[in-house]
Amino acid sequence: MKTSPENKGKKRLKLNLYMRRKLTVAYMLAAAVLFVFSLYMIVMISRRGEEYQRVVLAQQGYSTASVPFKRGNIVDRNGTLLAYSEEVYNLILDPSVILYSPRKSETQPNRAVTVDAVARIFSVEKSEVERILEENPSSQYVRFARRLSEEDKNRFLDYQSSYNDAEDERGRPLHEDQIVGVWFESEYKRTYPNGTLGSTVLGFSGVDSGEGHWGLEESYNDYLVGVNGKSYAFVNQNGEYERIIEEPSDGKTVVSTIDWYIQSVVEKHIKEFTDKEIYKNVGVVVMDPRNAEILALATDKRFDPGDPTNLSYSYKAEQLLNITDEERGELQNQMWRNFVISDANSPGSVSKELTVAIGLEENVVTPDEKFVCDGGEKIATEYIRCVHTHGTLVLEEGLWYSCNDVMMNIAGRLSAESMVRYQRNLGLGSPTGVDLPGEAGGLIFNEDNMSVVDMAMCSFGQAYSCTMMQMASAYCALVNGGYYYQPRIVRQIEDAGGGLVKKMEPELVRSVITEKISEYIRMAAYNTVQSTSTAGVGRIDGYKIGGKTSTAQKYPIEEGRFFCAYIAFVPADNPQLLVYAVVDEPETEMTEDGPDTSNRKTVLLERAIMEELLPYLGIPKTEQ
Repeated sequence: MKTSPENKGKKRLKLNLYMRRKLTVAYMLAAAVLFVFSLYMIVMISRRGEEYQRVVLAQQGYSTASVPFKRGNIVDRNGTLLAYSEEVYNLILDPSVILYSPRKSETQPNRAVTVDAVARIFSVEKSEVERILEENPSSQYVRFARRLSEEDKNRFLDYQSSYNDAEDERGRPLHEDQIVGVWFESEYKRTYPNGTLGSTVLGFSGVDSGEGHWGLEESYNDYLVGVNGKSYAFVNQNGEYERIIEEPSDGKTVVSTIDWYIQSVVEKHIKEFTDKEIYKNVGVVVMDPRNAEILALATDKRFDPGDPTNLSYSYKAEQLLNITDEERGELQNQMWRNFVISDANSPGSVSKELTVAIGLEENVVTPDEKFVCDGGEKIATEYIRCVHTHGTLVLEEGLWYSCNDVMMNIAGRLSAESMVRYQRNLGLGSPTGVDLPGEAGGLIFNEDNMSVVDMAMCSFGQAYSCTMMQMASAYCALVNGGYYYQPRIVRQIEDAGGGLVKKMEPELVRSVITEKISEYIRMAAYNTVQSTSTAGVGRIDGYKIGGKTSTAQKYPIEEGRFFCAYIAFVPADNPQLLVYAVVDEPETEMTEDGPDTSNRKTVLLERAIMEELLPYLGIPKTEQ
C-alpha cells in the first residue's frame, strides 16, 4: 500500500478499547445532563411561565404616550366662565396583553372575560372588540373609544376591580382569568357653558385644543394653548404596570372685558327684534367710553361653539333645504364672522357730530352761528339734497334736525387735508386693532383725491365707509373729553393658579379734540334726544341721554336699501355707557311720502337694551 506525500511520516491515531469506553460514558453523561436540564425547563415554564413572561416584558420598553395640556379658560370681567376645558377619557386597548398566552398550545386565558367586560360596560358588540384584537394582535395601543365621561371610566374600573379581586371564603382568588390590557388616557373637551351666548366673541376650538378659530379662541390662542407632557408605561420586575408622567403645562386664562349679563341682555333683545323683523344684518356694541373697553358685542348670527357647524341657530329650516356643500360652507362663514368688526358701510348721519366737532376744532364755525337750509346745496356740478327744507338753524339745531345742508356748509369751509386728518385720527377707514380676528378696514379718501363733492357727501356720512367698531371707538373719543383709546376686549392674562401674567392697561392713542368741544358735542347730543321725534324715542325717564340717529342710503341708491343706526351714551354730562345699534337693510314700510326711513325700530331696540343695563350698572337717575 502506497502513502501520499501528505501522509508520509504521519501515524494514524488508534483508540484502544479502554479509551473508547471512557468516551462513550462521557457522551452518555452529557446527554443525560442535557435531558434533565431540558425536562426541568419544561416543567418550570409550564408552572412559572407567566412569571417569566413578566420578567421578559419588564426588560422591554413598553409604551409612551402624550399627556395633553388643558386649554386655558376664557372668563368675563367678573370671573364668570365663558369657555373651559373639561377632562374626558379615551379607552385604550392593549391587544398584546389581552391576547397573551403562557403556552402557545392554549387559548388566551384573559381574552374572553376582557372582551365581555368592554362590551358589557360600554354597550358595544363583542364582535367589534374581537375585530380590533384580531387586526392588531401585537399592538400595545389601540384607541377604542374617545371622550368618555368620568362616570363611564369609573364604571369600568369598578367592574374590573370587583372581578379581578374577587376571593372565595378562604381568601383565595375566585377567578383564574383576569380583565387585563384595558386602560384610560385623559384628554380635554372644550366646553361652553352658556351655549350660543357670545359665540361671535368667543369663536371655537379645534378637536385637539391646539388651535382656535375666530373670536378670542383664535386671537389669544398662543396664551390659551399649553405644552403636552409625556407618559412612559412599562411592566416592572414584579410584573406590575408602572407609569411615569412628565406633567403638561396648561394654558393661561384669558380675562375678557365682556360682561356676561350685559352680553345676555343684548342678545336677548336682538333675538326679540329679529324674530319679528326682516333685515340683512343686526349688530350691537356696548362700550365704556372712558377707556374703550367692550362690554358686549353681538350680532343676529349665533352658533353653538361646541357644535360650530350646526346652522340651525342662525338660519331657518327652509333656508337650509337642498343647499349644496359650497352653499353650506358660505353660510357657516357668514355665521362665524362678526358683522360689527368685519363689515364696512357708509355710517350716515351719526357722523354729523364728527363734522361739527371738526368744524369747531378748525375754527371755521362757532356754536351760535346761523345757517340757512333751503333744501339742498349746489356743489360743483352736483345738486345734493337735504331731507327737508329746515330754514334758519343755529349750529346745534343742525344736529337736532340732522340737516345735510348745515353739514355741507361746514365741509365747504374745511380743507380736504383737515377732513382726512381728523377722520384718520378718529380711526375711520382703517382697522382699529381691536383684539379680535377678521377686522375690516373700510375706505376713506385721501387729500389728493377728495373733491368738493366728496367733502360734501362725507360731511353727512356718505361716500366713505367704516365698521361699527370704528364709529363706536370714534364716538368714545368725541364724548369722553377728546381722548381716543385703543378699543379692547381683554383685560388681562392669568396663569392656572390665578397669578397675573399680563395686564392690558387702557391704551391712550391720541387726543383728537379738546374737552371744551367734547362737552359741546355731549350737550348737543343730549338736546338732540330731547328735541326730535326720532331720537326722542330713545329717551328713558330720569336719565340724561345723548344720542344721534342715522339712515344712510346704500349704493346703488336706486335699489332703496338703507343702513339704519342709533348711537347713544349716558349720562350725557359724564358718559359711562355707550351703545351703538345697527339694522342693516331693514324692510321699509311705504308711506304717502315714500319709504319709511324714520329709523324708529332701531332706536326702540337700543332703548330696550339700555333700560335693562342702567340699573344693573348702578348709573343713577339725574332728572325728573
